[in-house]
Amino acid sequence: FRDDDGSINLVKLFSILFKDFKSIKKIIIYFFIVGIFFAIFLPENYTSQSTFTPQVSNGPQPNSSISGLASLAGINLSDIGAESSEISPLLYPQIIDSYPFKLELLSSKIIYEGKTLSLRNYLINELGSDFIKFIKKYTIDIVSSFLNNLLKNDDIESLSFDKIYVISEEDHVLFEILEDIINTSINQQDGFITISVTDKVPEIPAQIASNAETILQSKIIDFKIKSSREFLLFSEEQYKIKRKELNSLQDEIAIFQDKNININSNLFQNKLNRLLGDAQILQTVVQQLATQVEQAKIQVSKNTPVFTVIQPASIPF
Repeated sequence: FRDDDGSINLVKLFSILFKDFKSIKKIIIYFFIVGIFFAIFLPENYTSQSTFTPQVSNGPQPNSSISGLASLAGINLSDIGAESSEISPLLYPQIIDSYPFKLELLSSKIIYEGKTLSLRNYLINELGSDFIKFIKKYTIDIVSSFLNNLLKNDDIESLSFDKIYVISEEDHVLFEILEDIINTSINQQDGFITISVTDKVPEIPAQIASNAETILQSKIIDFKIKSSREFLLFSEEQYKIKRKELNSLQDEIAIFQDKNININSNLFQNKLNRLLGDAQILQTVVQQLATQVEQAKIQVSKNTPVFTVIQPASIPF
């Protein structure tokens, strides 16, 4: 279609198109009919989305006296101060794609046709019972039999699967479905996260999106306050131990005084002074631990992220 000087000759181009206009028209009509067919007969899908943004307040560093007490248990409180670093929103899709998240989401409850059931059961009903029965018969039973034989082996004294996720074929199929219907997008500039869910039933995507949002926020909170919560549990445990020791020592002092109520000697006074001195020291420790517990509670509260829901999940039209 180019002339001798290299320029495109539009006249030649349109003349060729005009000669083949009938063929072009047939192709246009054909794809138009196919497009209408797909538009009419393809099942409708409904999408619901939830948009939220995390907001946190950074708490102060624990004081040096508490750090000294915590160091006795091998806990470094500088980690609690550094805990203000957030989980990057870029990792949220990886959390949603993780096995623990998907298993928890499959166990979440939804309402379908007036009945409350788990998301797992809903998806299984959508897939069809025959397919799931086939999977259970030829895969899950084989895996269960293998694990039972493995655990009964005399050569293995102990084997724990507490921290290992054994994913069945059914779970694998359901995980792939979740990956298809759930989409996570992150706005890095404005810092908000959107979870969108698509399904053929309009009531279902909103419920799944809401459950996914709740589970994701819960896991982020658990990760964020893990260190300060562990320190709180340690503080409460130490407080209970020292408080019990103080009560026992106070009872011991009272019994000692009752037994020697009519005795006035230097030996009696020395023993009594030593007991009172130990009680005073233990009383100071108990008071410091009580303060430490309250400060640890405040630290947990300060480190807990607050999520602002910008657009809650709603039933789509």
